[in-house]
Amino acid sequence: MIQCVPNFSEGRNEAVVEAIVSAARGASEVTIADYSFDPDHNRMVLSLLGTPEEIRAAVHAAAEQATKLIDLRSHIGAHPRVGAVDVVPLVPIRGVTMEDCVVLSYEIGHDLADLGIPVYFYEESATAAHRTNLSHIRRGGFEGLSQHHLDHDWAPDIGPHEAHATAGASVVGARGPLVAYNVNLNTKDMEIAQAIVRKIRSGEAGLEGVKSMSVWLATQGKAQVSMNITKPHLTSLKQVFDFVESQAAVIDAESEIIGLASERYLGCTPQELKATGFKETQILEHWL
Repeated sequence: MIQCVPNFSEGRNEAVVEAIVSAARGASEVTIADYSFDPDHNRMVLSLLGTPEEIRAAVHAAAEQATKLIDLRSHIGAHPRVGAVDVVPLVPIRGVTMEDCVVLSYEIGHDLADLGIPVYFYEESATAAHRTNLSHIRRGGFEGLSQHHLDHDWAPDIGPHEAHATAGASVVGARGPLVAYNVNLNTKDMEIAQAIVRKIRSGEAGLEGVKSMSVWLATQGKAQVSMNITKPHLTSLKQVFDFVESQAAVIDAESEIIGLASERYLGCTPQELKATGFKETQILEHWL
């Protein structure tokens, strides 16, 4: 079993989201474990579980739909992105190795390139040191890629050397477990969120492996600390939530877990994390 978590740059048009999910569901026996989207990040996260063959077929079908239906020229959202099919991470779960996921990432990359999309490989699949970190590849966003011929250090690993006119580029790679986790603050004061992010990034918070950014949730009128916990075996969601809540100095902070998370990474119950909209099926062990 492999877990694949493709991120698509659409979180406002539910019909487009459902079309992408339906394409993945209809392409193979892959398990659609979860999907969620929101208008402020303007992004959809799809969690797939299956064999390498099932994952490849589902991602290809979903990517075809996303490429047809998403136009990044009119896309605005809080989350960084370079493509309609922005990033396709692959995580070994059971009976497969990281190397198996690397091989699959290259196969998926070729499928995306066949759709006319430049593809970069990152994390364990990276072909160059400066491509390991996803944030480095996404620097400048779709707009930055669209303005330049993609050559020299930023020539894609495969695919055309020009960004797709509407779908941009895609980043594909094998990696270890990661938990996408947001804490919504009961305040309109973005400076509070920004101060928390600075402490996390500087290491002052002592939260190892946590990447963060501050986001204004226009639809809720709240500030958010949006995070990726890249070392969840070292830093639990409970530790992250407790730190953010203690720094926010506002009552009723709540959180949200995006996609799947292993139960051992929570550090407490979802209720203690004040995790809104959380479903038991978001616990990875539910599917094992």
